[in-house]
Amino acid sequence: MKKKLYITLLVLLLCINISGCGKTENINNSNKNSSDISSNVTENNNSSQNINTKETPSTDNSTILEETIAPKFSELPEQVVPTQSSEPERHKLSASQQYSDIYRAVKVLGLKEYKKIKSEKYIDKAKKGKKFLVLFLSVKNDTNKEDYINYNYISAKVDGKKIEHTFLLNDPKGYPTIFSHVPANEGIGGFIVWEVPSVWKTLEFEYNGWKDINNISLEAKFTKDDLSDPVIYNANDFK
Repeated sequence: MKKKLYITLLVLLLCINISGCGKTENINNSNKNSSDISSNVTENNNSSQNINTKETPSTDNSTILEETIAPKFSELPEQVVPTQSSEPERHKLSASQQYSDIYRAVKVLGLKEYKKIKSEKYIDKAKKGKKFLVLFLSVKNDTNKEDYINYNYISAKVDGKKIEHTFLLNDPKGYPTIFSHVPANEGIGGFIVWEVPSVWKTLEFEYNGWKDINNISLEAKFTKDDLSDPVIYNANDFK
């Protein structure tokens, strides 16, 4: 009987110990799980903060970026407005008076009307009711650089109406066209020709080829009273 009672008590003690061990283990596991959950929550919060930090830049960085990409209007450079060039100095040339400065000398050699200019090979004939009006000039270049008489800078009027210069197949009086190079420290002789009405009163002539170089414009005005024959052309006369 005693032996049976002893065995019963021993079984009860074993059950109590086993039950206590289970509770302790469950408590430990519970604490451990709670710690893991807390750690995960902390990590998630930190991760969320990091994500928010990357996606939302600070106010200072945003301001710097904005100023770099789009500067304020007041900081943009001012627009440069080109200044107008000054009016050229206008100088006169006439049948009786040449024009000269330290760079050049221009002289009228003659002014002649032609209805027809004929040579062995060619015939230049003016249209009906028209005449060729030929202006003979000499240009002396007093600089150490070559000059050029440019036809693009010629303008003229006959009796107040604009007129374009033309060309001839022949060389009147042996003169070549004046639109050519003028060697340094040398001169040339040549002509300009217009086809004008047979009855004309005034020819106004202007050359602006030296406007951009020396800021001068050369002007001349002729009437029928200025008609004159030039001497026969000789290139050596202009060197």
